[in-house]
Amino acid sequence: MIINRDRIPPLSKSRFMAGLQCYKALYLSSYHSNLASPIDTSQQALFDMGTRVGELARDLYPCGVLVKESHFQHERAVISTQKLLQDPSVPAVYEAAFIYDDIRIRADILVRTDDNLFDLIEVKSSNSTKDEHMADVAVQLYVLKGCGVDIRRACLCHLNRKYVYPGGSYDVDQLFQIDDITYQAVDILPEIKDQLNDMRSMLAKSNPPDIKTGRQCSKPYDCSFYDYCSGEEPEHYILQLPGVRQKLLKALAQAEIEDIRDIPVDFPGLNDSQQRVRECVINNSMHLDPQISEELEQLDYPIHFLDFETFNPALPLYIGTSPYKIIPFQWSNHIREENGNIRHEEFLHDGFDDPREPFARSLLQSLGDEGSIVVYSSFEASRIKGLMQTVPHLSDELNELLARIVDLLKLVRAHCYHPEFHGSFSIKSVLSALVPDLGYGDLEINDGRLASIAYAEIVSPETKQDRRNHLRSCLLDYCKRDTEAEVQLCQKLSDCL
Repeated sequence: MIINRDRIPPLSKSRFMAGLQCYKALYLSSYHSNLASPIDTSQQALFDMGTRVGELARDLYPCGVLVKESHFQHERAVISTQKLLQDPSVPAVYEAAFIYDDIRIRADILVRTDDNLFDLIEVKSSNSTKDEHMADVAVQLYVLKGCGVDIRRACLCHLNRKYVYPGGSYDVDQLFQIDDITYQAVDILPEIKDQLNDMRSMLAKSNPPDIKTGRQCSKPYDCSFYDYCSGEEPEHYILQLPGVRQKLLKALAQAEIEDIRDIPVDFPGLNDSQQRVRECVINNSMHLDPQISEELEQLDYPIHFLDFETFNPALPLYIGTSPYKIIPFQWSNHIREENGNIRHEEFLHDGFDDPREPFARSLLQSLGDEGSIVVYSSFEASRIKGLMQTVPHLSDELNELLARIVDLLKLVRAHCYHPEFHGSFSIKSVLSALVPDLGYGDLEINDGRLASIAYAEIVSPETKQDRRNHLRSCLLDYCKRDTEAEVQLCQKLSDCL
């Protein structure tokens, strides 16, 4: 029996947004926050960048005053905010704190206008205004209105994707774009009260809502409770079906089917790829088309197994770049000769200058003008196309590389499936199933996000040289492992037939 709670915890803006995404996430964050996955290095880097962007945006409204109390001192922060709002000499308040209807918010920037109204400025480190930002601003308007703060405009301040960095200090007036979303936020304001009532009714229950993992776990934000919730899934959960659409998920839910192994052979709506996965899982066997071997036999020697590492700083570092411009800084190339000999070549830019031209020149030298270029995904081809724009005097040579590229991921998707893929065709998942002796667990840097973060740390002036040396070594190990994995996968796929 469900027993209502006598007291539910206050909501914050972040909890309200979590509730819009998933009621179970809201419930767990309110009562069982210890079940959330720890903040990892990648998440912390995103938070740190968001903080940096938020601080920089304050320069748009200089001479403002920061409410210094932390989020754990909300009541004191509210008192400090009220004093600042009542002082007409304060042109702007940063991190203004409010509470209304048991909802706590911190407004990024409140700007005093000439008629003693205020503009609400919500700062995001994205490079556009997104749909989810409307509710974010609307709940702040709800609280501010309840607190008697008269808002003239509600704006979303984000990085300007058209800004081209000229060097030196950032011109914040050009770096940021401010979108007036007052009308959009006001339009959904009437929905806020009903949404809050529904959330509170749910929070009054003694048990969390029974919500299965699904697309809401990552849209619009990755949920910190995913690892906990996914632990309740069967080993071969239906979301592991490739390209599964909502219509099929609904039909499976109505049939009370959660495990791929429980799907009847004549269940309607499964395409050929999904049927193949079902058969592999039920029979605990690998599917491998002979065609994949034929494709691999057509590779031209010397065969180059290629991988890139990149980073995309929110705040541009190099002249001529824009926010989130993708910058390649490292490549690895395992080269197999026709006699079976394999050698390895690599590049990792050393210095604080723009790495793209040295990257391109060294890449062209290593790849030469002969041999197939094996990659895993379309990422490398996209980056080569980007380099053609960045380094136009090398564009003809770079363009010639594109015709030699063979995407191993496409071949695996089309011709191979193993139950241990669990619906993922990432190189790590495929490698774990087909070449279990070769993995990434022994590496300090073991995914692309960590590689990006590491390079950003390397080029930071604040990083000490011994730390840089350590990170360089870790990056070289990681990128080398990626191309070694491509070599081993190609060999395994050939040997299996």
